Amino acid sequence: MVCGDGNVRLCFPKLFCWLADHMENAKLHGIAINCYHSCKIPTEKLGKHSETGYPTRSHQDYIATYKESDETSLHASGVKNIQNALWSIPSLNPPELVRAHILHNILLGVFEHLIDWIQGFLEHHDRINAFHYVWRQLPPYSGFTAQTKAYREVSQSSGKDMRNLS
Repeated sequence: MVCGDGNVRLCFPKLFCWLADHMENAKLHGIAINCYHSCKIPTEKLGKHSETGYPTRSHQDYIATYKESDETSLHASGVKNIQNALWSIPSLNPPELVRAHILHNILLGVFEHLIDWIQGFLEHHDRINAFHYVWRQLPPYSGFTAQTKAYREVSQSSGKDMRNLS
């Protein structure tokens, strides 16, 4: 690789993480959309807490099953019958690539829940109108778009809306 100083050096880059939402992870890992990329949780248990946990996905097993052309076993595991590009990268366990996706996990998950709680608090104390008044009066600046509606009038929050609110 050519370094910043212009010298060519022998390097071995390693894929460290891949930021993606669930649908992108399903495509990346070659699994069905109703499956989880890291473990073999039954579809009906998705989103529910488990004290015991579930077995992790073994991509080494999937490689062997794919090479045997055992489509039935792959389908039963929720794995698509395709050659996964991640299987050819040495020293890589595909489920370890996944990292929190700021849009879906933080902005549309945690932060949206927090703002809903804050709005309930403000409504309870009869201060919600003041919040919305201030929200509409904020001037635009770099990275922030001025709002024309009260926050509660937004029917569907986008990542940009949540980023602005944060």
